[in-house]
Amino acid sequence: MHDPLSRHHRCQIPELFGRCIRGCFHGWVILSSNHPHNVMWSLWNPVTSKTIRLPPLVLKDGDFESIKQCCLSSPPSDPTSVLMLTRTKTPTIVFCRLDRKRKRLRWKEMTYAKQLRSITGDDGFLHCLTCCNGKVYALNSGGLIVIQVDIVVKDKEVVISLLAFGKLPLSFNNGCSTMKSFLRGFCNDLFHIKLGFDDEMAKTTPGVVYLYKLDVTNMIWEEMEDLKDAIFFLDLAHDCSVFYRDAIAQELGGYINILGEEGSKVIYSYDVKDKTISLSSMSYLEQSTRLSLWECCWLHGGDQGEIECGTDFKPADEIMEIPVRDDKVDINDTRNEETHILKIPPDVLRAILMEFCGCVEYLNFRATCKHFQLAAPIIRWSEETSLRRRSQIYSLNSPWLLVFDKHQGIITFTDPMFGDKYFIKTPQKLIGDLRIYCSRYGWLLLYKPNGPGEMFFFNPLTRDIHELPNAPYLDSLFFLAPPTSPNCMVAGLSASLPTNFFLYSLNWESWARYRMDFGDTTPHSFLFSTIFATRTFALNQGALNLISANDESDAFWNAVVAEAPRGSFAQYYLANCDEHLLLVVMDDELGENVEVLEMLFSTREWVKIDSIGRHMICISGTTCFCMEAKTPEMENKIYFPRLHSKCGNIVFYSLETRRYHTFNGRNIIQECLKDFIGTKYHVYPHAWIQPSWS
Repeated sequence: MHDPLSRHHRCQIPELFGRCIRGCFHGWVILSSNHPHNVMWSLWNPVTSKTIRLPPLVLKDGDFESIKQCCLSSPPSDPTSVLMLTRTKTPTIVFCRLDRKRKRLRWKEMTYAKQLRSITGDDGFLHCLTCCNGKVYALNSGGLIVIQVDIVVKDKEVVISLLAFGKLPLSFNNGCSTMKSFLRGFCNDLFHIKLGFDDEMAKTTPGVVYLYKLDVTNMIWEEMEDLKDAIFFLDLAHDCSVFYRDAIAQELGGYINILGEEGSKVIYSYDVKDKTISLSSMSYLEQSTRLSLWECCWLHGGDQGEIECGTDFKPADEIMEIPVRDDKVDINDTRNEETHILKIPPDVLRAILMEFCGCVEYLNFRATCKHFQLAAPIIRWSEETSLRRRSQIYSLNSPWLLVFDKHQGIITFTDPMFGDKYFIKTPQKLIGDLRIYCSRYGWLLLYKPNGPGEMFFFNPLTRDIHELPNAPYLDSLFFLAPPTSPNCMVAGLSASLPTNFFLYSLNWESWARYRMDFGDTTPHSFLFSTIFATRTFALNQGALNLISANDESDAFWNAVVAEAPRGSFAQYYLANCDEHLLLVVMDDELGENVEVLEMLFSTREWVKIDSIGRHMICISGTTCFCMEAKTPEMENKIYFPRLHSKCGNIVFYSLETRRYHTFNGRNIIQECLKDFIGTKYHVYPHAWIQPSWS
C-alpha cells in the first residue's frame, strides 16, 4: 500500500486473494475474480469481515472484458439494494438485486439505448455511476449531461429508468486536447471533477483540473477553491474509479490525487487551494493487483462517511502587501506605527529609491506595507533614466516565471535564483479564463474565451494592453516582433478549419486567412514556432517544418526539414540561440533523460551538444526561448516551470551535472533530482517572460 507521504506498507488480506477491487459503496468493497475474469462477484465488509457471494455471471456474448464500472445503489441490508455493472461495447446494464430473503440471486441485463438517446439526442454509454442522497447518478459518454438512474423494485421485478438531471458546467480547456469528466456522490453532496490532458505535449500529464460541487437548492454547479481536510482519489487505469473522504489527516487533506494510466507509477496530487500539481512515485506498486491508498483506506475503517452522515486572502489594489518585521521594533508598540522613513519628504524619498533601487527592489519596497505603497507611487519604468542606468543588474533583465491567478485577480512573478515572489493586480480586462499562446520580447499573447474570443498583447511590467481583432480558437499562435514594432506580425494555425493559416499585422483591420498545404503530413498541432535566419520554423510532433509563402497561389506551404529524432512520443521544445537552432528533447513526461540538439542544415540532421555555454533556456507550455544568462550561476541550464515540492524554489536542469537542482540564493543546492518526481507545477496559466520596460 502506498500513500502520498511516500510511506509504503505491506499486508495480506485473504479475502482479496485472486480478486480485484472494483469499487467501494456504503462501507462494502465490490470484488471481481481475476481467473476467470469478471465471472465471480462478491461484496466484502472490511469492518465486519462479512462476505456476500453472488452467482456466476453469464453473458450471452461472453465478452467479460467489456464490463467497466460498478455501483451499489444502497447497503445490502436494504431489500431494494441493486448491484449494477456497465459495459463499454454495448449500451446495457447488468444488475443483480441483493435481497437476502430470496433463496436464489439472479443476474439480468437490460438495454438503455433508447432512453439515453431520448435524453441526449445521441447514442452513447453510461459511466461514472455514483450514489448521492439515496439516488444513483451517472454521466453520458459525451460527459455533458448528468443522468439520474431511477431504480424501482416491485415484488420480484426491478425497473431501471433514465431521467435527465442536469447539465455539467462548461470549463475552459486552456489548450488541452482531451477533457475527461468524473462524478462522485457523498451523503447529500454531488461533486464533479474535470481533468484536461494535452496529448501532444504532456501525453497523460494533467494540464487543468476543475472541481465543482452542486448547489442542490439552486441546481447550480459552484467551483470549489479549497477542500480543507477532504480528499479525492482518481484511478484512471482502474475503471476510472473516483473515491472521496470528507475528513483525513491534516497533511493529506485538500488534494485530488490522480493515478495515471495503466503502467504508470506516478501519483499527481492537485492542491485545490494552491492550484499546483505535485508528483510522487509509487515504487512498490504491483501493477497486476495494485491496491492504492484510496482503495485501502476503506479497508482500515470502511466507507463510514456514506453511512453516518451527520486564511482569507485579500488582494491589494495594486501590489499585494507582504508584511515584514524589524526585530528592533516592537510591533505591539503603537508609537512605532509610522516608521521614520516616512518622515522623509516624498520627492526626496522617490529620488533615493529611483537612484539606488532596481525595478524589483522598488516593487519589494512598495509591497512592504500600505504606508510604503503610498510613499512610492506607481512608475512607468521606461521613462526613468536612473533605472536605465541600472539596467544591467540581475533582477531587471533575468527571466521570471509569471502565473495568472484568476480567483484572486493577481499576477505572481517568481525569481528563478532567489525564489522571491512579487505580486501585482491583474488588469480587470484580463481577469478570468486565459490561455497564454506565446511569450516573447517581454510581451504575452493571450486569448480570452468570451463569445467569439478576445485576443490581447499584454506587457505585465508596463501594464500595456493591445487588443487584436477577434479570431477563432486556434491550435497555436506566435508573433515575429513586439507589438511596439512596425514589423509585428502574428501567425496562427488551426488544424480543423479549411482556411487553416491566419495572419495579422498591426495596421490591418482583421485577420487574413489562407490555406496551408501540408502535403503528406498531418497537421496535428504546430508548436514552438521560431524565426531563424529570416525563416519561420515550427514543430509538428517533433518534426521540424519550414513554413513559407507560395508565390504561385494564395496559400502557404510547409516542408519537413527533419523528422522527429526520438519519435512522436517524446517531448520537444524549439528555440533559436544566436546563430544556432536548438531542440530540447525529453524522452518521457518525467524528464529523466534531457538532451539538447543542434540543427545542421547542411545535412538536415540533429546533432547532440553537451553545453549551451553562457546561455540559458526557459521552457513553459507553448513557449521556449534561449537567452544569454545575466549571471554566471544561471549559465548552461534549462529552466522549467516547476517548483520543488518542499522548498518551493524553481527547478532547473544542469547540462553539466545532468540532474535537476534548485538555487539557494546564488548557490546551487547540492541535493539533486533525477526527474520531476518531487516537483510541482502550476495549473493556472503561466509562462516564462523576458522583462521589457517598453
